[in-house]
Order: sequence, then C-alpha cells, then structure tokens
Amino acid sequence: MQRYAIILMAGQSQRFGGSDKCLASVHGQPLIFYALEAFCQAENFNRHLLVYRDASQKKIFENFVKKNYSAGDLAKISWIAGGSERMFSVFNALEFVHRRLRADAFVFIHDGARPMITAKQISAIDALLSPKWGVVLGHRATDTTIAATAENDPETDRKNSVTTQPPLTISAQQRQYLRRDALWALETPQAFYFPAIFRDYSAAIHSQRHFTDDSSVFSGTIKILENNRPNLKITAQQDLELLSKIF
Repeated sequence: MQRYAIILMAGQSQRFGGSDKCLASVHGQPLIFYALEAFCQAENFNRHLLVYRDASQKKIFENFVKKNYSAGDLAKISWIAGGSERMFSVFNALEFVHRRLRADAFVFIHDGARPMITAKQISAIDALLSPKWGVVLGHRATDTTIAATAENDPETDRKNSVTTQPPLTISAQQRQYLRRDALWALETPQAFYFPAIFRDYSAAIHSQRHFTDDSSVFSGTIKILENNRPNLKITAQQDLELLSKIF
C-alpha cells in the first residue's frame, strides 16, 4: 500500500518572533531539512508532500533540496500551498492526495518544526499501520497538570520582570488537578488510513470546527506509540538554542 508523508512548514512563526523558524539554521542546515531527511531515510514513502507558507519560503527550500537531493528523491516531492491555519494546511495536502494520488494509502502527518524525529521512529509507526486505526506518537505526562480558568493579576503583572508572560492567579475553585497516569502528550508523526482521515477532515472543515491535532479530528480508534526520545517542537527562539545544544 502507498505511503505519503505530509510535512508541514506553513506556520506563521508568531511565537518565534516572526522570522521563519522552518528556515532557521541549525548546524548549517535549515530546520525543516531534518524532518524531511528522516522521512527520506525511512525509504518506504512514495511521496513527500511539503506544505509551504508562501512563495518566498518555497523558493528558498526548493533551491536547497535541488542542491542536496538526488533526482530520485526530488521526483517524490510535491509542493502544496498551506492555509491560514494548520488544519487548512493539512486539508490542502489531503485534497492533493484525493485529486492526484492513490486513495488506497496511508498518510503520515508531521510538524516540520519537530526536527528530532528519526527514521527508526517512523518505521515503528509504520509497523503498526492498519485501516482499522490511526497511530500516534506520544509520551506520558510527567508533570502535575491542572485544568484552570483564571485572569491575569494586574498587581503581579507590574512586578513581573523575570518572564515575558504574566503570572496567573488561580483560586482553589478555578483549578482541577488531573490524574497524571491518565495523561498523554501527543506528538507527530500521526498516521492514518487516507480514506478515513480525509472523510473526517472534510466533515470537520465543513462544520467549521477548530482543531490543532489530527487525532482529535479522527473518529476511529487510535494506538499511541510511546516515545521515550526527545521530540522537541520548536516554538520560541530559546527552543532553537536548546536544540542546537542537543544536536
């Protein structure tokens, strides 16, 4: 059965300071390169769908891949224009599959801002694939977690000079402590049988639901593959500094 990798690089990078985090240099390579390279090394993919932000970003990374990949690798790459939000970017890629590729396939959806994914992890997900369920990479929660509703405290806001975000004041009635042993932090890649995820995405987009995680759209069963390796998602500049140190 065919396998397609959807690699997202269309985000606005607002929390990164506005510059394009997917093109940020990490050890001499653009950040997005590491995700693409992992999927290329996995070798069992028929197509890599790179979902780009704008023409400028596409041109820069397209020039990079032309210089660094073989003709065979380049033939597997398709460029998809992203949308205003992540969910629209994923849907654009799914529609491309629907129009141009074979529907009897599995799709892997991955955030290009997660550069630490490995071919071995991708292959482990691949080994669990079935039309009967989706497969999601994730890790168990290790910190105490609460669900809370609160407002910023103006008094402490004025005194706050250490962090960029003001502290929250949360009463006992406003917070709910969640059972840590029942909590999972979901990551990407997430893999699904294409007809199922395309059906669910189409319905969700039509109903104008807002979502940021693919498994939350999926109406079927999922299997969570526990990940014990770092799979850092680059969000802010300090994440890039940490990544450089890890690398």
